[in-house]
Amino acid sequence: MATDMSQALFAALRAGAKVATGGRVNHARGLLVEGHFRATATAPQFCMAAVFGGEDQRVVARFSSSGANPYIDQRSPAGEPRGLALRIGNKAGMVLIGHSLEGFPASDPEAFLAFLNALNQRERSPAMLAAQMAGCPAVARFEELRAGAVTSSFSALDYHMLHAYRLIAPDGHARIGRLSVRATKPYVARAPPDGPDYLDKRLRGELSKGRVVFALLFTPAPEGEDPADISRGWDPATPSFALGHIWLERLLPQQASQRKVAFDPALLPAGIGFAGDPMLHARLRAYRLAAVRRLGR
Repeated sequence: MATDMSQALFAALRAGAKVATGGRVNHARGLLVEGHFRATATAPQFCMAAVFGGEDQRVVARFSSSGANPYIDQRSPAGEPRGLALRIGNKAGMVLIGHSLEGFPASDPEAFLAFLNALNQRERSPAMLAAQMAGCPAVARFEELRAGAVTSSFSALDYHMLHAYRLIAPDGHARIGRLSVRATKPYVARAPPDGPDYLDKRLRGELSKGRVVFALLFTPAPEGEDPADISRGWDPATPSFALGHIWLERLLPQQASQRKVAFDPALLPAGIGFAGDPMLHARLRAYRLAAVRRLGR
């Protein structure tokens, strides 16, 4: 059933955009960066995964804009939310995928498919999307967040992994919560977006002057919150714990290699797992299906 739903979600994403051969169905425009990850001294107390063992870990990151157009004008509201995909680890690494809004337009695959179908029909039947927003608080909330998003730089954003994770400590104690990647020095633009490539230009300029640093945080599920509902944002006052810092140092020289770079969020090291939610398996399978179709495997 999950496989059928994954195929339906993938088909709906393709139906809503013109996808070039070998192209991504979403977040097609991206910029590849590399650097390293260094765990905090307290991270091993929260999680036994090897990436928190103390040794610096290689990082490959991909910043992106929403949509299937690899040449999208980065000033366009259609580029929201922005995305971040991370591959962290020298050996038994982990892959994290998130976007710049805390929340999702649906908490289960059936509702997400209905949302995608409504988006695909918005020109022929705008009332269909309006009905979705009126009848589904998650859709209304997500569209409101999306409409109000302002991106001055990829480095100024926080990125949310959405699904709940289970972190296993060395003593076997499990904690359930969300992972996020937070900006440590939010960039404030002195001028409005300067052209269709402004996000790429600004990140290139920042890297030319030094490193861009993010913190990897773990936020335990607050009392009373359902960690399985990925459509909801949590109280921003909820305490978070720093697991480490991501030091991005340079652009990858071969940006054209993006077509062959796949980020599979199901790849997690021992000590980290998903806590489970209705969207999880369909979404993970959809990621893999998209990668297989893109790479022609």
